[in-house]
Amino acid sequence: MDNKIVDLKGKPRDHVPPPVSDFWFAQVDIRLGRIEFMVSRLEWQIWLIVCGCAGLLVFEIVKALSGRPL
Repeated sequence: MDNKIVDLKGKPRDHVPPPVSDFWFAQVDIRLGRIEFMVSRLEWQIWLIVCGCAGLLVFEIVKALSGRPL
């Protein structure tokens, strides 16, 4: 059984603090992610408004062509 035991001693790591710019880049990434989310949500809202207006326009065209109220 002794031959299955492995010594896992590794080299000690030197503690190097991360550069200050990493925190700044993380904040920028978070803000850009929020902006992208807002823009995509606004894009979907605009598409819904455009499609709704197009549907109403189709109903008005059908109403005008049929000559009778819907």
